[in-house]
Amino acid sequence: MAPRRRDLLPLAIGLCAGGMPLAAARQDGADIVVPLRLLRTGDIGALPWIELELGGARTRWLVDSGSTAAVVSPALAGRLKLERLSSARVAMAGGAQTLERFALPPLPGVAAPSDPAAFALDLKQLLGAAGAEVDGALGAPWLRDNITRFDFARGELRWQSRQPTLARGAAVLPLRWDGGLPVLRLAIGARSADEFVLDTGNAGALVVFARRAQALIDGAAPLPETRVLEIGGTVQVRYARIERLGAPGWAALQVPAALESGDAARRGAHFDRLAGSLGVALFEPGAFTLDGPGNSLRVELPGLPETPPLPGGFGFRLAFTTSLIVSALIEGGPAARAGLMTGDQVQGVDGVDARQWTVVQAWQALADRDTTLLQVYRERASQRVALRRERFFPLLR
Repeated sequence: MAPRRRDLLPLAIGLCAGGMPLAAARQDGADIVVPLRLLRTGDIGALPWIELELGGARTRWLVDSGSTAAVVSPALAGRLKLERLSSARVAMAGGAQTLERFALPPLPGVAAPSDPAAFALDLKQLLGAAGAEVDGALGAPWLRDNITRFDFARGELRWQSRQPTLARGAAVLPLRWDGGLPVLRLAIGARSADEFVLDTGNAGALVVFARRAQALIDGAAPLPETRVLEIGGTVQVRYARIERLGAPGWAALQVPAALESGDAARRGAHFDRLAGSLGVALFEPGAFTLDGPGNSLRVELPGLPETPPLPGGFGFRLAFTTSLIVSALIEGGPAARAGLMTGDQVQGVDGVDARQWTVVQAWQALADRDTTLLQVYRERASQRVALRRERFFPLLR
């Protein structure tokens, strides 16, 4: 399923009810190592987050290379009595908003940027109850002057004191910084290379922004589409599989992609300059190192230069109101063909009671499953729906 997108602010994030046991940050020589967790908020991909001690409290942060600034919850800003700065108007995927800003104190083990300001945002407006458990997001300024290794396979985020030794089979991709964001040159199929932001706030694999996506949409058969909720509004997206996305020495195959469509007039400048966003799902089987000072991305994945195809999806989305419900279906997907319907209440997942689960808990449970049996309630009756993951998005070469 398509990732949610925005220019400045983080994507949907949340924690399982009751929290998760976490290990503390540790020193490894001159390096700082923090446990790295992945939060499942959709059918494909996840969001990386870490825990840091701040002001004597344990705080949880999304690490978001696609955000031009940090974000802090108003609750944490008040609790820590952060210094209030001037407000600013910011561009987001769904439009623009005026947000308050606060000065973040130094973070343990992390080199502070020249401007440690954080925008205040109540994530409950997008995430519901799960948003109350999230304290904020660390954006690209906290990565620009650091060497940061995202080791998804080992569950570690490492701030390194020096450039790492290149691992056998690794690929090194040059990057540049555009408006404070890390940008890579990648080619879709045999097309000319274009620039994509490396965005760890994109839980999925690939988003192509509207101005670049239209050429792909025009040259393709009809593609399934939905509207995706964003901070500040909604964005129309169509879904496809990109047969090959690559750069010299590296390629990913069968990449699930969200192609934005519709009016882009309200969007920020990055949506005009850049072709799209490269997300976490591409790298989850291995690791990458974002070398800010060295202007490079070191990718370590099984099977380089061509990585194994990414998993497909079940083809539905979830939301939590008073219960867990099916909020959207993707045309042509397993869920739609199996008879799942928008508004169905999810009562169970593979025999486990799911009536009080959050959206994150449900996707955490489904993350490693190729098949699932859902118990759903509809029109005063309960029924079972069997699903199998498929790569059902139309293929674009």
